[in-house]
Amino acid sequence: MKYLLFVPLLLFAMLSGCSTSASFKLPPDTDLMIKGERVVFESEKDEKGNPILKTTPFFWDVAADINYSLVQKDKVVKQGQIPAQFRIISIFWPPYAFVYWPFGFRLNCNDLTKDFVEECLPQKNN
Repeated sequence: MKYLLFVPLLLFAMLSGCSTSASFKLPPDTDLMIKGERVVFESEKDEKGNPILKTTPFFWDVAADINYSLVQKDKVVKQGQIPAQFRIISIFWPPYAFVYWPFGFRLNCNDLTKDFVEECLPQKNN
């Protein structure tokens, strides 16, 4: 019986160690670039309709924060930093996650429409 519980938990740990994800609220007609690379969003959206980005975790160079740019018609209109956080799972993910992929997004939803990156606020029902 313990074996039946252990296998799904092990599988979950393996899958959760492979990626980090967050959703983003972007200004109209802008593209997101993270660490100098243009982001391609999957068709998946969160409950607020914001696109979700799933990517590999980040290296130690984002220990402070993750650099981003908003691009409109191939011109950078805004630059800043998305909060990062250490991923506890990387300690247990063999063999090298602690060394190579220890960081992920701190916020589940990043609002990039404001001057500073904030957690997306719940939508108000009228």
